[in-house]
Amino acid sequence: MTTTIGKFIWDITYACPLRCTHCYTESGRRPARTLDRDAAMRVVDVILAAQAEKVSISGGEPLSVRWAVEAMKRLHDAGIAVTVFTSGWSMPQKTAVALADAVSSVAVSIDGADAAIHDAIRRRDGAFDRGIKALDVLYRVKEERKAAGQTCFTLGIDYTLTRSGAHEADLERFVHAVIARFPNLDFIRFGAVIPSGLAAEPDFEASELLSIQELVDLIEVGRRLAALAGGTTDISVTDVRYFLPQPGVSAVDLDILHIEPDGALRAFPIYEAKVGNVLEQPLDILWPQVRAWRSDPFVAEKMETIRTMADWAKTARILDRRYGSNDDRERIALRAPQVQACA
Repeated sequence: MTTTIGKFIWDITYACPLRCTHCYTESGRRPARTLDRDAAMRVVDVILAAQAEKVSISGGEPLSVRWAVEAMKRLHDAGIAVTVFTSGWSMPQKTAVALADAVSSVAVSIDGADAAIHDAIRRRDGAFDRGIKALDVLYRVKEERKAAGQTCFTLGIDYTLTRSGAHEADLERFVHAVIARFPNLDFIRFGAVIPSGLAAEPDFEASELLSIQELVDLIEVGRRLAALAGGTTDISVTDVRYFLPQPGVSAVDLDILHIEPDGALRAFPIYEAKVGNVLEQPLDILWPQVRAWRSDPFVAEKMETIRTMADWAKTARILDRRYGSNDDRERIALRAPQVQACA
């Protein structure tokens, strides 16, 4: 039997120059756990064997990893749609050129309309300016290749919406500024922060986590911004609620797998629970374990009772503390007071 999986998320490192307030992996605050090149290529082999259609490469900062472009190119050359998410902290010309033949899409993460907002969320001075500079480099490479009749990645901005960064007036001025500077940018995607990792903790929930109604309202804001901007840039607010249980749709068989930097396989993308390691066991063994965790009565009951974003954050806290590894639980315990797993 060969297990086929439609989409993979692969966090290739937890090394990161930033300390984002909403980070689901706490990257930059913990060991990087980055694989060496040979082990990483074995992970690539696993993904290829699963006949994946899409792979999202993230971190941490994935472009800080020496073998990152090589791994992405192997996947890309196999016909897989590869998207890399980067903070843009460092974007040499040679990296941008290499990405043109290695990925289908590049998403630069910008979480605020200006440096004051973005840098406060990302907890690093200069992060906004570096992200915009990275867009400059990538945009120039894309335009040059287009003029030469060559293919290139799609390029855009992935904007995580927190309460600090979601004011409509700020979003409008951000869109207008970006379109003026990058008129042929392919997309600007606004997505409400998912209550996972640091974004599930009570202090973040109280101050920055958007409500379901605020998310619904922002979807309409996105439509207005798209109409106002015109042009070729696709502007949208993505609905993060697809991670929630939907009527008539089972999360058990959702064919998306999330690989951590050392090859550990998460049972579900936004929770800490692991079922094994793709370098140690085949997917034919791991996939049934993924399905078993997702259908566990305790897990199912907690997920099915989610009605609000606050419910979602509480569920994430409970599941992470109950099913996370010993290392996970020790790290989580340093964030905030313990939540009873049986709550």
